Amino acid sequence: MEEKKIKSLVAVDGSEVSKKAVALAARFAAKTGVHLTLLHVLEDVISYGEKIPETWKYYLRQQEAKKILDEAKKIAEENGAKSVDTKIVAGPVAEEIIRVAEEGGYASIIIGTRGTSPFKRLLIGSIAEKVVRYAPCPVVLVR
Repeated sequence: MEEKKIKSLVAVDGSEVSKKAVALAARFAAKTGVHLTLLHVLEDVISYGEKIPETWKYYLRQQEAKKILDEAKKIAEENGAKSVDTKIVAGPVAEEIIRVAEEGGYASIIIGTRGTSPFKRLLIGSIAEKVVRYAPCPVVLVR
């Protein structure tokens, strides 16, 4: 019988706090053997999921996303994660994080919060708040 691998989804946007989230998730994964998936969402209100439109605009955005994910994967590996993959999807950020977590059967979501002042938290924290509210699994917020 094949052993089912426990997976954690780490939302990555290239910010310093998302890099902290990757490092934290990787240190945890190094101790527990959890598989990490680093997810970058191309924010878009028209496209959804893994079928990203084949236009020059999306090509450039995907190239930037790949750079962000490559850097995040390097951080994960430097912090001891042994099993790491990356994924790029398009759509509303919170909804796509939740969809990927549901469809992939992830045990947890790790996401950074970028808000520092109460006003910034109100504006920027809405993604993290939506993920916490509707996620199908526990969510770890990193500041």
